[in-house]
Amino acid sequence: MDDNRSDVIVVGSGPSGAQAAAAIVHAGRSATMLDIGYHDETLASIIPEKSFSEIRKSDCEHHRYLLGERFESIDFGSVGAGPQITPPRQYILHHSESLAPVVSSDFEALQGLALGGLGAAWGAVSFPFTDAELAQCGLSADEIRPHYEETAQEIGISGCGNDDLVALRGPLHNLQPPLEQDSNAQAILSAYLHKRLKINHAGTYLGQSLMAILTEPLGARRPQPYFDMDFWSNAGGSVYRPALTVHQLKSHSKFQYHRAFVESFKEGSDGRVSVVARSLETNQIQQFSARSLILAAGAFGTARIVLRSLNQFDVRLPLTCNSHTYIPCLLPRQLGKLHSRRRYSLAQVSMIYDPIGDRRHLVQAQFYSYGSLLLYRLVKESPMALKESLRLVRAVAPSFGIWVIQHEDRQSSKKFLELCRGGEGPDRVNVTFKIDPEEQRRQRKCETRMAWQIWRLGCLPLRYVRPIHGSSAHYGSTLSFSEGLTQQLSTESSGRLRPTRSVYIADGSSLRYLPAKGLTFTLMANARRVASNVLSAID
Repeated sequence: MDDNRSDVIVVGSGPSGAQAAAAIVHAGRSATMLDIGYHDETLASIIPEKSFSEIRKSDCEHHRYLLGERFESIDFGSVGAGPQITPPRQYILHHSESLAPVVSSDFEALQGLALGGLGAAWGAVSFPFTDAELAQCGLSADEIRPHYEETAQEIGISGCGNDDLVALRGPLHNLQPPLEQDSNAQAILSAYLHKRLKINHAGTYLGQSLMAILTEPLGARRPQPYFDMDFWSNAGGSVYRPALTVHQLKSHSKFQYHRAFVESFKEGSDGRVSVVARSLETNQIQQFSARSLILAAGAFGTARIVLRSLNQFDVRLPLTCNSHTYIPCLLPRQLGKLHSRRRYSLAQVSMIYDPIGDRRHLVQAQFYSYGSLLLYRLVKESPMALKESLRLVRAVAPSFGIWVIQHEDRQSSKKFLELCRGGEGPDRVNVTFKIDPEEQRRQRKCETRMAWQIWRLGCLPLRYVRPIHGSSAHYGSTLSFSEGLTQQLSTESSGRLRPTRSVYIADGSSLRYLPAKGLTFTLMANARRVASNVLSAID
């Protein structure tokens, strides 16, 4: 096919873009992906396929990738965006400030311009949304459920299909067997089973997290090796990363990949969409043409492209973002016990709290054992002197864990972004994000009640750590679904952007509400749904 002409152009290689492109190509249509696509394997390539404990003992150069060549992973400042992005993956955030600046005094945006976008470092928690949550987002449960199953089969999701979370997490049948849980997670779930009636009576339910991590082979990918290195490497490709899909597509005759920064689009009288982009290889302006355009550049990237293309500068678009809180805990009953070094680093247990009992305002928390996470992150939170803190932390670190609580988010007049002209530099996105005091009180109340249940489960909560708004990296609603024609800059249920004929939104921009869950799995399923609508439109 012509290098610059195809059936569909997909902008972005993140979870949404990768799945949309795969659906287009596998249906026999041609797709061109335009993506900034930074990639740096310098540190990842030197990480041995060994466990964290073995690496600490045998590799005298391990500080290079665990801490960074310049010890850049050590930050004693306040908790901000992306604390889980370790040195081998920090390239994900490179150049976002220079190419696509976001300016705010109360919001810290996390943008991934790398191959795979922020999906190159996502936490892999993969809960579907309930019917009620989907309706609030603007999605039809009947329409998206088959795409959930299709996505699960494509990327591989492990978990339990019949625990207490099923009624609160939405159905999912295409599951691999559950991951092995470490001793801390086993202790928590054992305590839950003994106190289930009281905990359930308080509106709280526990189960194993659904994870996009293999426990059985899938294609060329291998099962989880339990090296406890998931924050640094991805041995065997056991954790799903969007780059895996893009690499597969690159060998397909109907797929083209170009590293380019998309500046704008324009629809022509011939029914085709033209996209203007700047090549990252030559710095020259290029033009691409297709019958349809799918934007999957993330809430900020997609908003920037749409607003610039339609000349809508200084126009406010709504913005939603899940607030989240860390609760570091000590498990006293685990002190002095032998802890298996065979473990994975990501979420082990999920808690869902239904504060009202209507299943429409859920709050979710994930438990992470401390394991391979660096000791200084515990030491920095200690009220004691460094020497004493280090001695104590070394002794109790295996019995530490972190609960990460996520809250739902809705649109409000105090949460929005605008695209402003950059003059001699790039156009910038200005963000205003202020939580209503009443909403903040509700969040604090839920956290207090969940902390009480956490204590019941044998975890001693030590403190609340509340990062700056935006650091959850869950963004949406900038071009949200709307049912009428009153919202000019919005998305139809099919995914088509108003007021265009053949431009579609396939990322979080279209969700008008964010449940208190990880978004990535739903974004992938919705991207496949949008791609199927695009295919129907061009047939």
